[in-house]
Amino acid sequence: MLLSTSTNIAAFLPDPKQKNGFAFCIELCARAGYQILDLNLCEAMNPHSRMRGDDWEAYVEDIAELGQKWGVRFTQSHLPYYDIFAPREPEKTELMEELIRRSILASGRLGIKWAVTHPGTVYEAGPDTGVSLKKNLEYFSKHLETARKAGVGIALENDFEYHSPPYQRCYAADIRALCDLADAFQDPHAGVCYDFGHANLTGGFHRENLGIIGERLKAVHVQDNHFVHDDHLLPFFGKTDWAAAMAALAAVPYQGDLTYEIQEFARFMPNELKHLAVELSVEIGRYLIGLYERAKQDREREEAP
Repeated sequence: MLLSTSTNIAAFLPDPKQKNGFAFCIELCARAGYQILDLNLCEAMNPHSRMRGDDWEAYVEDIAELGQKWGVRFTQSHLPYYDIFAPREPEKTELMEELIRRSILASGRLGIKWAVTHPGTVYEAGPDTGVSLKKNLEYFSKHLETARKAGVGIALENDFEYHSPPYQRCYAADIRALCDLADAFQDPHAGVCYDFGHANLTGGFHRENLGIIGERLKAVHVQDNHFVHDDHLLPFFGKTDWAAAMAALAAVPYQGDLTYEIQEFARFMPNELKHLAVELSVEIGRYLIGLYERAKQDREREEAP
């Protein structure tokens, strides 16, 4: 298992309207020792992103050159996302759909194996998850076709239910419903991304959740919180039992990377100090992989005849 991180690890700043670009983040990650990265294409949601311009393909080539310059490969990505079933102006929907399409194509160009995204919820259907299943299947089929042609898989991420009014059920917070959706495509290019922090907000049943997901698991988001908010913290800065979490991961047939999504951890650090957070993440990541490897060895010994 290799350690990876989303490029957003050093992107966020105190002002949510400002962000560090890929050049800054990729350099910091490479200098800290990362060799593979998750390209956070949610960057396209920035109104000033070059992914929105006519030269977006040249922008993707620039990202490829950055990877080559710093000796890193991109193995995972996160697609732009929005509330896909909420009513909105047609122009905004058209823009988001185009950004998602471009991001899938960019992922293919960069050799990315799995692009992560969020299923939607048809809130008007209440507890009837069958409606959300049908609508997600219809919606993602076109993107899955694009991904298939680009040589990319789409990993659907578990969500959580927000602890504030109107307390609506979130379809993808239910691990079984998420797996049913992945299965419904009947396509090897559809899988699941397991977000440990999101799972904490639905009870933190990592062994049970990962046992249900099983071979559907294609990507992970490693992040911590205090079981109250989606904090996106570096492991051991929240309340997750990481020895148990890594043992749960070791118990399933997962062939991917251990990928951080911890953009909030260093948000309030000045840029001159953000390298410290990235360097610390490498050390903690190595420790997590050690926990994973020991758990895997213990399991193999237990199963040996």
